[in-house]
Amino acid sequence: MPDRAKPQAPARGARTSARLRAAPRRALAARVESVTALGGLLAALGGALAGCGGPSSAPVGSRVGPALVAALAAADEAREPWRCAVPDGPGLADETLTLGERRWQLGGRAMKLDGSGDIAIGVVADAAGSAPATLAALGRLRAAFDRVDLVLSLGGMGGTRAELEAAFAALTDRAAWPLVALPGDLEPVPAQVEAIAAARQRGAVVVDGRLVQRIELPGATIALVPGAGAASRLVAGADGCSYRAADVAAAFADLTPRAGLRILASAEAPRGIVGGEPTGELTLRVGAGQEIDIALHGATEGAATPACSGNRDGSAADLTPGSSDATPRLRDPRRTATAGILALRGNTWSWKPIADVR
Repeated sequence: MPDRAKPQAPARGARTSARLRAAPRRALAARVESVTALGGLLAALGGALAGCGGPSSAPVGSRVGPALVAALAAADEAREPWRCAVPDGPGLADETLTLGERRWQLGGRAMKLDGSGDIAIGVVADAAGSAPATLAALGRLRAAFDRVDLVLSLGGMGGTRAELEAAFAALTDRAAWPLVALPGDLEPVPAQVEAIAAARQRGAVVVDGRLVQRIELPGATIALVPGAGAASRLVAGADGCSYRAADVAAAFADLTPRAGLRILASAEAPRGIVGGEPTGELTLRVGAGQEIDIALHGATEGAATPACSGNRDGSAADLTPGSSDATPRLRDPRRTATAGILALRGNTWSWKPIADVR
């Protein structure tokens, strides 16, 4: 596998339109590369075999061998997105983090919070870059996270290392909790890795959500599903994160029998109905024999989920923090950046949306 090319920065400006334009183009390019490579291989084999009966032909192996090597090398260039949600993928280095009065154990594919008691989780998504207005909004939203134990960013935070670094810096300024950064449709893996390394170097505790399969909390378990279920939805293209149905099924199978609250955190939303039309990813919807209590996901076309509460009832309550992007968008030029806080107490939970106050 050749080294992956350094991702190009997505166009600034209308970020939502850029997502819709860029993803199909990159997916189509990957398909064209695959078809071209296969066509070259077939043509090479066909030409070699067609001439193998002539009296002056060179041995078939001397012609087919080099053609096969060249075709396979070309096919290797047709890259697919990183399969970040695979259960047996790379994991976290063994590490103990002490933040305030909380201690976290990291290792393998899990994060575990020691101790007991109530838990508060800050949730943010969809900054869509590092526009000054958005960074200012992130700073104000971050102020509401002073008393939380953990913050999850559910994707769409930026498409370059610089954008991700800026978003992480705004969120983790003087933070006494870890930020688990889940990549969504925008984040290229190389940029995500570099931005997290830079954040850790300056002392911020940012954990790569690609490497975390589950977060174990007192009285609750969170399973993470990064990226998109289809390459056509990835603005990051082949440098982005993807998941397959089998990866989600494994997450549901792991969550269902666990004690306490069961939470699936994903960048994409599960299948639902908005305005009478189906929306979201069918693969992320709970199926037969599967049971979770909360489906926590990144931004959709709607705003943050209104305040609500529930318990361990297997209802898969749909929660989103909405978008933290403070720049104008066509459908709602006066929109407000939002986030949310999920509070866990025993087998009960409550959700509170947070709106930026400028």
